[in-house]
Amino acid sequence: MRTIKVRRYVDKALDLLQRHSMESAKADWPAIRAQAHLATVGASTPEDTYDAIRHVIATLGNPHTHLITSHRAGTPSEPTVPTGRLVETTAWLVIPETDSRNGEAYVRAGLSVLTELIASRPTGWVVDLRGNRGGDMHPMLTVVAPLLGEGEKGRFIRPQGRPHAWGIRRGHVYNGRHTAFRKIKVPAALDTRVAVLVDGHTASSGEAVLISFLGAENVRTFGEPTAGYATANQAFKLPDGARLAITTAHMADRTGRVHGNTPIAPDTPVSNSSATGDRVRDAAIAWLEQER
Repeated sequence: MRTIKVRRYVDKALDLLQRHSMESAKADWPAIRAQAHLATVGASTPEDTYDAIRHVIATLGNPHTHLITSHRAGTPSEPTVPTGRLVETTAWLVIPETDSRNGEAYVRAGLSVLTELIASRPTGWVVDLRGNRGGDMHPMLTVVAPLLGEGEKGRFIRPQGRPHAWGIRRGHVYNGRHTAFRKIKVPAALDTRVAVLVDGHTASSGEAVLISFLGAENVRTFGEPTAGYATANQAFKLPDGARLAITTAHMADRTGRVHGNTPIAPDTPVSNSSATGDRVRDAAIAWLEQER
């Protein structure tokens, strides 16, 4: 009986991957299923099948698709909020990662920092996305909405079906038909130059924020290539509480360029290999001062 339940568990995971994965059409599913069932012969619990499922994910070849075990899923991350300060006459706004549970607190704290910086009348803005590994893009985009201005900022591109757009409408972030944090007042749009800082740890929703700035005339990016997870994941629950986070779409910027799993290179490559100072930030501020 246990063997039958374990086989059903594996089939459930494979069915989800086959139905929803971006790479499904190119995969040899009969061979993948046969190998997965062979690898789980003798398994008595769902945990015994995790390695086989991860092997299937690796075979599909999308680095953003992953298995989240029930133990890992129950470990909360430390809440983060945006921070900022003036560097001479430049506003420096740090946008860290966040998840949905921390969304409203993140937005309120971030907009408070943003409002204070706006009151200082900076001559330019630095948006620091370095180390932002993702989470929920809606709180992050809400905080930087005044710097983005109105209109479509990006799209999710799926193998089938129409593209799904996100952007700013009447000051608030929209994602398809959904409007985020509509009851929270957001400052008016700013007509200003923005330097965006990125590195190899800028990933997923962090890359979505970067993509939202790409294609704007008053924006330039600095730092190192991003992680290359500019894709949308959807979580599917398995019977034991584990979840499959499956990549279902690639991100595209306002120009129509699709990014997906290719790292996004900055306009101005700068490394902080030097032990002294923040060379990336300094290069961004130098550009902002030059463009006054």
